[in-house]
Amino acid sequence: MAAGCSKSEPEAERRETAAPAVAPPPQPPPRQTLRTTWTFTADKDECVAVAAAAGTALRVTVRRNAPIRLALSLAPPLEVRPTGRAAVQLRFNGPTGRWQVAAQQSGNRQLAVALGSDEIALSRVLVLLSGGMLDVGDAEQANISLTVAPSDTKGQLWFDCARGKIL
Repeated sequence: MAAGCSKSEPEAERRETAAPAVAPPPQPPPRQTLRTTWTFTADKDECVAVAAAAGTALRVTVRRNAPIRLALSLAPPLEVRPTGRAAVQLRFNGPTGRWQVAAQQSGNRQLAVALGSDEIALSRVLVLLSGGMLDVGDAEQANISLTVAPSDTKGQLWFDCARGKIL
């Protein structure tokens, strides 16, 4: 046959087989950022500092002969995404330092961790009082951030109370 006279392949056979469409991975929800302000209370039994905004609160409680406790309560609609693990990372980064701890989740809106009752725990509190960003969850999964304002003179006085309970 002459070159121009050959039968052409059917249209369907000439098209390359297209790979099945793969849905892109779901995008994480946007990061929620809250700007907190501090309040402080101190008495003979305990020293409590609370960084709060819009119903969400990070509470630091210091008692004599007990570990320093951090508790985070999230206001709806914020919640910690299930990670399949019992612990949720709290990562703090500020101008005076950074730290990370594993908090226990008790519901979609409650996290708590005992920092300890030593100089290291106290130094984490001091770094927190200096202000910075607290991210909730693993680095790739964090969807909640608290912008923690630096504490003022009241925070320095409160820290003296906290140090007195620990040392």
